[in-house]
Amino acid sequence: MSAVKERVGKVTRRPMVAHLLRANQRFGGRLGNQFGAAITYFSVLAIVPIIMFAFSVLGFVLAIAPDLKQELLDEIRKALSGLDNGTRASIMALIKNALDHFKAIGIVGLLSALYSGAGWIGNLKDAVRAQWRESFDLRIKKENFLIKNAHNILILLGLLVLIAITFGLASISTTLSGTITGWLGLDQVGWLQPVLAIVPIIFSVGAGWLVFMYLFLVLPETREPWSAVRRGSLIGAIGLGVLQYLTSFLIGRFTNSPTASLFGPVIALMVFLNLFARLVLFVAAWIGTATHAAELDYAGLEEEAEGAEVAGQTDDGRTRADEQDDKTADPRGDWSRTPGYVSHEVATRSVQVGTGTGYVTGAATGIGIGAVIALAINRLRGRR
Repeated sequence: MSAVKERVGKVTRRPMVAHLLRANQRFGGRLGNQFGAAITYFSVLAIVPIIMFAFSVLGFVLAIAPDLKQELLDEIRKALSGLDNGTRASIMALIKNALDHFKAIGIVGLLSALYSGAGWIGNLKDAVRAQWRESFDLRIKKENFLIKNAHNILILLGLLVLIAITFGLASISTTLSGTITGWLGLDQVGWLQPVLAIVPIIFSVGAGWLVFMYLFLVLPETREPWSAVRRGSLIGAIGLGVLQYLTSFLIGRFTNSPTASLFGPVIALMVFLNLFARLVLFVAAWIGTATHAAELDYAGLEEEAEGAEVAGQTDDGRTRADEQDDKTADPRGDWSRTPGYVSHEVATRSVQVGTGTGYVTGAATGIGIGAVIALAINRLRGRR
């Protein structure tokens, strides 16, 4: 047993493993999973306004090129061929109405998207800073409401532009690689095919690396070593690529089943958003612990303060701190000087218990709603 402990100790003392353990300790101790769930919630809230605005942009394009509108509606009708006539007609009417009234939908969608997007960026910023900074209990600098939201909107717009450029270039490079080899007559070269298969992966990882670099440059309030930020962004980009592959795999599996095709893609999207939020926060914790411990040694700081207090004792055996306490003593007793906040450990346990209770309550509520919906569907089918 001692040999096993010694071997485990050697492994955990390796710099790479020790750094990973510090990051995991900070991520768990600073409510990484709970912050990830909150980011997922605000991500889902932001999806609806974004879809509204996307429909508005699509309606604007189709108004310029009306010939494409009927082709698009025909393709959507084909995609919905598995549904019954009534449901398909309702969905088609909703889509056509949204495309026809793209101006009103665009204004509402844009304003809603900016507001919800600013809130999403604000929560992501607070969560990243909680994992990033050296002390979890550090007071957050208060900002003006308008200035804060304007800054968050600028960060959001920069992120959207960066995502559009990087992933657009990655898609174009993937398409052009096969076209260029065809022009050069190299499409039949056997050894070139595996090389071309790696090109999209490299471009995808590069695009993800730029996105993570952008997030870790604009969101934190302090700076960490540039090398740690670069390596952490690369880890995040690789993790993002894996998540994208798993999400596409799940969606492909769900679409093969008529029953799961209705809710499967939505579930896969929510799983992706939650895992992506956790990935961002874990990488932030990894970067934050590159040159720092997982948490400050408060016990050591208290001992150091006690030592300084003893060193400052006067001749009559009383410290200057005691004299100051006597001058400002509260007649109600020592209990009145209790700090107006709870400790980090108590807050962590309380949030974890509350989250667990929320999961149970949410699951029970979801089961009840699902039963009601299933009963309503069965009754409707019975009437038919």
